[in-house]
Amino acid sequence: MSKSKKKLPQLLWQIDKPGLPGTSYLFGTMHVRDIRAFDYQALVCEKIGTCEAFATEINLKQAEILLSGQSMDLPEGIILADFYSKKKYEKIGRFFQKNTGLDIAHFERAKPMMLTNFMTGSLLNNDQPLSLDQFLWEYAEQENRIMMGIETVEEQIELMEKIPLDYQAKALWSMVKNVSRFRKNLLNLSNLYQDGNLSKILKSAKKSAGKLRKMMIYDRNELMADRISLLVTEQTLFVAVGAGHLGGKKGILRKLKTAGFRLKSVPNYSRENPV
Repeated sequence: MSKSKKKLPQLLWQIDKPGLPGTSYLFGTMHVRDIRAFDYQALVCEKIGTCEAFATEINLKQAEILLSGQSMDLPEGIILADFYSKKKYEKIGRFFQKNTGLDIAHFERAKPMMLTNFMTGSLLNNDQPLSLDQFLWEYAEQENRIMMGIETVEEQIELMEKIPLDYQAKALWSMVKNVSRFRKNLLNLSNLYQDGNLSKILKSAKKSAGKLRKMMIYDRNELMADRISLLVTEQTLFVAVGAGHLGGKKGILRKLKTAGFRLKSVPNYSRENPV
């Protein structure tokens, strides 16, 4: 790959089509507080200001309420320790305490996936007070944009309920058992994100999703592309979704192009001086 091609941005795209109320934007995010993920901050904030509405994958205000409820609890009569031997559970508990400062006993009714997600954030640099997607949500809200989610929170909960509990339990143990490799993969993903390399980001996302990739990635790409196609006809929209959903033959970018939209990458002139 030539040096010039490597520098082409791939994370921020403008969406146009005759008959639309104006230019909309699609941005690939990462749910981290690592400063490297904020390279596009100034440019993205500028483009949010040109749009009437702002959307993330789900409405983050609603997600805070619903995802903190019973949807993340194990079925009645089951506790987290039931999935592991005593030795493994004690090791998970020590790891959880070390990385979060919390006693795993307070999470005995939580689904394994909740603990995995909770600890993942602690394995990366926490340079910023908010994750990138949360920061953008709050910025857009302060700018009085129309706030929305592409998917409903109920759809996200339904999706999570389809992920087998034994699969979640194995993923949590794998993380604890192979923490150095897990952290290395996360750091590598952060580097890929900073480079805006959508093909490699997708490859990493598919590997992480494993046998659930159709449900977790491809089916959701179809749904989100359809809804974005409708929403941009109603108002100018800035939409921020996980970067792993953008690229590839089954990605949102390809689906929007197939639907007749013109997509063009937006140069990141602020990259040398991130805020």
